[in-house]
Amino acid sequence: MMPQTDKRIPVFPTGFAQSSISWIAQHGDGWVQYPKPPQDQAQLINDYRNLITKNNNEQFKPFTQMLYVDLNEDPNQLPEPIPLEFRLGKNRLRELLYQYKEIEVNHLAFVAYFARIPVEDIVPYFPTHKVN
Repeated sequence: MMPQTDKRIPVFPTGFAQSSISWIAQHGDGWVQYPKPPQDQAQLINDYRNLITKNNNEQFKPFTQMLYVDLNEDPNQLPEPIPLEFRLGKNRLRELLYQYKEIEVNHLAFVAYFARIPVEDIVPYFPTHKVN
């Protein structure tokens, strides 16, 4: 049973959703993308933003990505690939988060699927205030 609403439900395609980036920019209300290193994600975000502008759409459309993280006990461990993202130290995670901010990732969905540390021990590493 689907709840009835008289309001439009926002559409956030995930990945490419069997569509083109042009369609996503024109018809989506935002975009959820799978993890990519910042240098790869930057080009995709740039293309997405340019297509939104090209479609004469001044509306803000957020870019979201998932981030699979496995924090290592060594706070300075360099990123080591794991499926879909990285195993790294908390200081390197902070650097990575600033890189994603710099390329205009608006939201990150943290996934602890591969984490070896219990989630309740990971949460304190994340600030409870807005990071500027």
